[in-house]
Amino acid sequence: MGNSFSLLSPRTAAASLAVLILGACGTVNLPKMSEIVPSTGNQAVAKLVSKNGSGTTGTVLFTQRGDKVALLVQVFNLAGGPHSLYIHETGNCSSPNAASAGPVWNARGASPGARRSGELPNIVVRHEENATLEAQVAGLSVGTGAANDVIGHSVVVHGKLDPDPKPEFGVINDWLACGVIERYGE
Repeated sequence: MGNSFSLLSPRTAAASLAVLILGACGTVNLPKMSEIVPSTGNQAVAKLVSKNGSGTTGTVLFTQRGDKVALLVQVFNLAGGPHSLYIHETGNCSSPNAASAGPVWNARGASPGARRSGELPNIVVRHEENATLEAQVAGLSVGTGAANDVIGHSVVVHGKLDPDPKPEFGVINDWLACGVIERYGE
């Protein structure tokens, strides 16, 4: 009498092993989906368009998460190194050098001398001229109509770290991309 057996595929073997291990552990407490992915609040997006002939483009997504705003930034065709990212006062990116976006935004009633409302985390490009940034920012809101609401302002990507960028019309500057922040998903 010959022995007959069949080999399990690697996927089937892995699944069987997982079932055996989990079964041996007794009750498994899996996290609830809301603990892994919080419900989505109001959202806004800025579609970054190239300025000063830079070729830099991208998107900035703002999502209200409780008392903070989650940022998801994707930027393409950006030179390596750190770059400032600011929310500017005016929702206007029509000038060739993005100066129409105005100065860095500070919400009405913000504490003088404190971090300006429009100061976002820096973007760091490590390789391939593309960067992604995920961050949580306090002191902002999305779609609330409050003084700290980001909708209606603009986002500018700067060519280097710049602690106090000033808009200057008619000159080439290092403001590489600009996008107006608009309500998203409605």
